[in-house]
Amino acid sequence: MTYATSPEAKEKTAKLLRMYQDYRTAKTEEEKSRIGDAMTYADPVVWMMYKHLAYLGSDHEIATVGALREHCSDHGGICAKRFNFLTSSLKAICGADIRNPEEFADEMPIEEFYQGAIMDHAIQDQSFMRSWTLHEFWKEGDRVAKWENYSTK
Repeated sequence: MTYATSPEAKEKTAKLLRMYQDYRTAKTEEEKSRIGDAMTYADPVVWMMYKHLAYLGSDHEIATVGALREHCSDHGGICAKRFNFLTSSLKAICGADIRNPEEFADEMPIEEFYQGAIMDHAIQDQSFMRSWTLHEFWKEGDRVAKWENYSTK
């Protein structure tokens, strides 16, 4: 069993999907902001699982590695930071380059990637997970500041 198929990962992803439904039905920007701040990803596998499942069947569907690359590069937002961190970390941990379509084809199903040995290896790396957690759960005082402490420079 891979981590992505474990009850733990599935439970964390299901919680995020429920939160996303609450976010979509929120009546005020304040409520959306509160829900969005609470939506954190324990690890990059849960992040990718959520991205894949939350947008299934929509114009923003992320069903392939190519779609993930596109989603994370089409804006300078938080997903770009997460993806950049993941990319540089995977290169350091196991020499894998998720940005390289020759290594990870655009058509590769995203489940194949996040269920693969590379991601299992990465999330077992304590240094990697400490760094992911530091960025994902970053706060400035009482304000949620996810990934604001991460620079791509």
